[in-house]
Amino acid sequence: MDTPEFDWSAPGIAPSVASEVWGVLDQLKLAKSEDDAIDATYALHELICYAAVTVEEVTVPAVAALYEMLAVENFAWRNFVLQILDTVVSVDGVLGSSTPLKSRVLRSVLAGTSLVQGLESSSSRDVRGAAILLLANLSRRPAEDFNRFSQACASDQDPVVQADLALAATVCIRRADGAIGESAAARWAEYALTHTNPAVRFRVGQELADHGFPAGGIDAGAVVDEAQPLVLSRRLFRVEYI
Repeated sequence: MDTPEFDWSAPGIAPSVASEVWGVLDQLKLAKSEDDAIDATYALHELICYAAVTVEEVTVPAVAALYEMLAVENFAWRNFVLQILDTVVSVDGVLGSSTPLKSRVLRSVLAGTSLVQGLESSSSRDVRGAAILLLANLSRRPAEDFNRFSQACASDQDPVVQADLALAATVCIRRADGAIGESAAARWAEYALTHTNPAVRFRVGQELADHGFPAGGIDAGAVVDEAQPLVLSRRLFRVEYI
């Protein structure tokens, strides 16, 4: 990968680590099959956001390189790039910018927000769904974005993307930190957990089981157990690397 504009020699980046990350980025960029792309994605996940609990100095130039790939219109593995970026921002403290390193990582991810927004209308289900979820996790106006995602969920005809939109709306409620209101959150949860689309029930049920907010007395875990076999048998899911 010809990436001279990325500072792989910044303080704190060991040359051996830079070389390893650069090499795996190249593997993803040049992957000929989905399996090869998934292997490279796993490797990057371990190198730049290990177990979704830490980031490294090398994460900053790696994010810039990932955005370079994302900007290539015919790049086959955009969905995996988006998923890696989503994992980076899910690392505890990145969104809150609690340390200088995490602040730099967040700035590097936010620098490509407009590019991600453009992918919300992608013709690829995998790319579109991954972009929607990344934008929900990055949202600076979660109450507004809840309205946008929930309205889009009600009208979208693709059951898999509809589930991504429902999950994105639910993430925005959590990230709004009470700004949406308990009653509105409960109404949304009841709507999603009783939705005719089992993928909506499954994705929102998982989010509520993990994080929780009022759900009108509905057992989110039981909804997940009920919906999961339907999601699997009908293949109502996107390609995920983890």
